[in-house]
Amino acid sequence: MILYDYKCAAGHRFEAGVASMTSPNPDCPACGAATSRALTSVQVGGTASAGPSREQMPRSWKSIGGGHPDAVRHWRSAIEKREKLEDRYPELGGDRRPVLAHEGIFRDRPLRAGDDIGASVKDALNSSAAAGGRAGREPATTAAEAPRTSDASNTSQQRTTSTKGRTT
Repeated sequence: MILYDYKCAAGHRFEAGVASMTSPNPDCPACGAATSRALTSVQVGGTASAGPSREQMPRSWKSIGGGHPDAVRHWRSAIEKREKLEDRYPELGGDRRPVLAHEGIFRDRPLRAGDDIGASVKDALNSSAAAGGRAGREPATTAAEAPRTSDASNTSQQRTTSTKGRTT
């Protein structure tokens, strides 16, 4: 059964199911007149948007326009919409479990609440060993990068830096 939109000469529009596309058009149920197939419009206009992600949402009072009521209202509405969407589609929310450790061996893969601690430590140690044992540590400072404390030019360099490029 195929559904088509029909209209008669009097302007009545209706939808009817027919056996095949070569079947004769049904008569108008309102007036009994002969009908013809009406063009069906397809709505393709809008696109779906998940809205701003949690990373894009403001995290401080200043970033909400200093607490301007319209800005607060807008972001509250956006956050509520995002939460409803994440409730319906949990894959959009990502992993929202609290992070227990994110430094050292857990720098690349944080330890979260509910993770097996033993397995996580073992995986982190294995990945740091595979990366050359440097995972989680700060890079070594070279002699060229080390601050000079005894050089007289160091104090003038600090003075220039503290005034944002202006010399004093």
